[in-house]
Amino acid sequence: MKVLFYLPVVTSWWFDNIVEPLIRRLSDTAEVTVLAPKPWRGTGLGERELARCVDLPNVRWCIMDGPDHPSTRTRPRAATEMIAFVQDLAPDFVFCRSADCETVKAFPGTIRFLMEGGVSPFKLPDHWIMLQEQPLDQGLLPPLEQSARDCLMRAIEPAWSKLRQRHCHAPAGREVILAAAGLPSDRPILLLPLEYDHEENFFAMHRACPRPNHRLVKDMADRLRGRFTLALTNHPLNQLYVDNSALEAAVAKAGGTTVLLPPTIDGMSSTLALAPHVDGLIVHDSKAFALAPLCGTPLLRRSHFAGGDWLSAYADLESFLKAIESGSANVAEESSARLWTAFHLANNAFDPKDPTLTAAEILDRAASSLQPRRWDASLNRVRAVLPELFK
Repeated sequence: MKVLFYLPVVTSWWFDNIVEPLIRRLSDTAEVTVLAPKPWRGTGLGERELARCVDLPNVRWCIMDGPDHPSTRTRPRAATEMIAFVQDLAPDFVFCRSADCETVKAFPGTIRFLMEGGVSPFKLPDHWIMLQEQPLDQGLLPPLEQSARDCLMRAIEPAWSKLRQRHCHAPAGREVILAAAGLPSDRPILLLPLEYDHEENFFAMHRACPRPNHRLVKDMADRLRGRFTLALTNHPLNQLYVDNSALEAAVAKAGGTTVLLPPTIDGMSSTLALAPHVDGLIVHDSKAFALAPLCGTPLLRRSHFAGGDWLSAYADLESFLKAIESGSANVAEESSARLWTAFHLANNAFDPKDPTLTAAEILDRAASSLQPRRWDASLNRVRAVLPELFK
């Protein structure tokens, strides 16, 4: 068995918490090769990462350090040579942390992208992941037998009901939350969670909107023309690592109909606090998309990647705005939202640090995107990290 880790945009945090544990599990039973560029703009592998793995002599490290290595993060200039190298290697499985979706299409073997496994508002540990055929597909639900659907719906019911009661039917009503957020109630409110705007986030190349975020804010303010209040929540990592001065200036220039909210409201994240009370949620490739179906909020999803039909998401801004103004906007069915969330937790999300995780399970997850036989064990792991929801 041959396994390739292709890691153009891996960060040190991702390597330490996700990739290294997977390499350790798989190198016990497979021939593992790691193909990655040297460090640049917060991504790549250097001496630090290799030093962590000196006890893994059977792993083959291939570090791209030529003058073109920065291009591997987006569109590799030496793609032909790299593809030929991987074809000669002939891996059975390729695990990618890559924003470049095109080059890997020419790789042999089963290709899976390593992506964040969290789903709002279930607070899974940050290092939980899922394996994706395309990196930013969201909400996809395969055909399921009725017995499987019933099993998933029963498993999620306690947690789902608690979360809906806590976040969608909270004692603090809409007027209380809007007042705490400093938002007027004289026009429809749209909530836009901003995405990570750091230079290390090469997945931003796929956004179906102007970027960076201050340009998106200007574009949205121009298009809304004061018909709506635009409520912005900043990504937590932007608060820690990004210069937000251009964003703040864009908000100020847009006037009172555009508001940048504080990180928390009423003891919870601003995005979570507001999602049930706004007239529409706008996302691009953000994981916050899952809050709309939880709370019955109309959703605009502007993305180049696939989304589940059950989301009933709009793709066109003007159609979305007109539907909200007329009071006829589509929302996802609550039962479909509950089913997908249960499926995601049971079938997709997993902990790469789990001491019981085996190489066989990792490869099984990669080989089969639908595997009911792992659902009970997966849900037990979820219950272990979120015990208060499943009591």
